[in-house]
Amino acid sequence: MDRYFRITGLIVSAMAFGSGPVPAVDDAPAEESLRATVKITRGPTSGTGFFVDATDPDEPKTRRTVLVSAAHVFDDMKGTDCTVVFRVPGPGGTFVRREVTVSLRNGDKPRWVRHPDVDVAALSVEIPDGVDVKPFAYRQLADAKWAADRKVRVGQEVCIPCYPVGIEANPAGWPVLRQGMIATHPLTPLAAAKTMFVDYTHFRGDSGAPVVSCSGAKPVVVGVVIAMQQITAKTVTPFEERTVHTSLGLAIAVQSPFIRDTVDLVFKK
Repeated sequence: MDRYFRITGLIVSAMAFGSGPVPAVDDAPAEESLRATVKITRGPTSGTGFFVDATDPDEPKTRRTVLVSAAHVFDDMKGTDCTVVFRVPGPGGTFVRREVTVSLRNGDKPRWVRHPDVDVAALSVEIPDGVDVKPFAYRQLADAKWAADRKVRVGQEVCIPCYPVGIEANPAGWPVLRQGMIATHPLTPLAAAKTMFVDYTHFRGDSGAPVVSCSGAKPVVVGVVIAMQQITAKTVTPFEERTVHTSLGLAIAVQSPFIRDTVDLVFKK
């Protein structure tokens, strides 16, 4: 199953959490972020992934595309393959679902690469002809200079295309677009801030979703969702022991320079 929580051990009686409205993001970058995002499934297990075009500018005829997700999404899918849900343009502006089998392992050996320090993985995948997918360009993955220049900062609004508890926006398999806000300060130096909080309620199935800044002309990936932050309440009576996990309404995301590092590792194997 999607490892969708990180637990903080606390004894509590009851807590309620909420958040105010989030201003709208620009339509065009938000729609582009949806087009880059796909659902990854195997049996009852599902997660979110997104495509990145890592084509070498010196070899433009050799297209290199990778599927990025949380490493535990791939880890939790047992077997040699998984299903990726694509969309194909249909008549009258509609879209039709296309499920494609993608190889995850050669025998017991994973085909993906995992970042050595964070829960991020990337898998080389050739995008099928005819599907409506627009990968993020490699340059659309924010590098370390973005945080240093405060282009990624606390209070920044972001959008998250994802598949909460496996839910799709429609039968064609489009992701659900959600909104949130970066809730961590400071975000530098990167060595001390590999992950950040995003103020939106994460669900099982969201892991691997891109955290995207949609405020400019083009979407920019500033992180990838890996977990939920929650608290644990434990009660003990003479007749029962009960453990209750409560979401704090915060997602944990890895900062995007580590996504860049992971994509680079794919082509260094």
